[in-house]
Amino acid sequence: MDSIQKQGVISKQGWIMIILLFFLTVISNVDKAIIGFASVQIIDELKVTPTQWGLVGSVFFWLYSVSAILMGALSDKIGAKRVITIIAVIWAIVQFSTYFVYSLPFLLATRLILGAGEGPAYSLAMTSASKWLPKQKLSFGLTLVSIGGPLGVAVSAPVLMYIMQSFGWRSGFIATAVVGVIWVLIWLKFSKEQPEVKDTSAPASITLEADEDEKETRFIFSLFSKNFLFIALCGFATYWSYTFGLNWLPNYLANVRQISEAQLSVAITVPWILITLSQLFFSFVSDRLYSKTNSIIRSRVFVLGPVMIAGSVCYILGTLVSSDILAVGLLSLGLTFGCITLILGPTLLINLISKRHQGKIQGWFMAIASLGGIVGPYITGLFVEKSVSAAAGFQYSFFMCAGLLFVFGLTACIGIRPKRNPVPEVSSTTAV
Repeated sequence: MDSIQKQGVISKQGWIMIILLFFLTVISNVDKAIIGFASVQIIDELKVTPTQWGLVGSVFFWLYSVSAILMGALSDKIGAKRVITIIAVIWAIVQFSTYFVYSLPFLLATRLILGAGEGPAYSLAMTSASKWLPKQKLSFGLTLVSIGGPLGVAVSAPVLMYIMQSFGWRSGFIATAVVGVIWVLIWLKFSKEQPEVKDTSAPASITLEADEDEKETRFIFSLFSKNFLFIALCGFATYWSYTFGLNWLPNYLANVRQISEAQLSVAITVPWILITLSQLFFSFVSDRLYSKTNSIIRSRVFVLGPVMIAGSVCYILGTLVSSDILAVGLLSLGLTFGCITLILGPTLLINLISKRHQGKIQGWFMAIASLGGIVGPYITGLFVEKSVSAAAGFQYSFFMCAGLLFVFGLTACIGIRPKRNPVPEVSSTTAV
């Protein structure tokens, strides 16, 4: 394994883990997104008000933060494999139980428990994958895992929409539960724990200096560092935008834009395809910039901030155009660009925060980021219900989402700075 890491090659078992974790993020994000696909049917059957539906989106994240922190710390002690197994089993059980939902309180309970199980998923996937990746392939490997989320939603959306339109909304939850059980069985069979291999590509003096930094760094200093806080705030804006897309965008397109069911199946697929393509594209661009500049600021920070700002502009324009096609395109780009922190956030943290704190810091990152998922859907529900019209309420919501992306994207450009310029890696083509 040492020789493989030195050569910058992903091992056979490493590829197996990347594939398994890719499908973990697929299942995790589909489990989140299906509530949006079923929103019109659920709201109609359970007679849910806009504010109550906002609560359905919000409650998912009530225990999300706590779970992300606790499970992240637990993974540092007992290993990511065991923790991932536990949370994946929880997802499957909750999705099966949703079949019996016939009231708002029961629906809220299922979303609360699912959120607790989902909280650590992304950070655990990133932490687990990073242990199997040489530094030269770190960003590439993490992006492969990350795109499982939007790609899974894009592929599953038309399938689940068809299933739910044909057999009722509960059938979609059963389908996701069955897939989850199958994945757990495969995970138990083929996954392995891998201790992080020390990178020996750098000169000995550099390695020793890094070791001294490791000894002197306390987690509390990392947690309250300027870099972590700015990255976490970007995550907050990203999750506000992300959960808005999951919980409210299908509802907006159906009830305000009044597009047909057939058009809706296509429209809700578009942003997830774009997110997949954009994550691959921006990861490639960022890596290329790093290979030329050896600068975290130019290659990571100056991609993260401007892309978030571009997302804010697209959200605003998407609410102002009269064409439904243009609206779908612009709002999809707003959601797409808003998700940039999902790939560059963890990558920046791996580079800027002590390695022995990665499980905990990634958990805290998700905890703070997910606060956007708690507040965003509920605030949107209030706007939609209390405004003169649903269209006006959605417009206020889009503007608020755009404002958060703009402010925190600009803050990232100005505030995220490494303490010192990182030493260029030998034969490296990507930054970490």
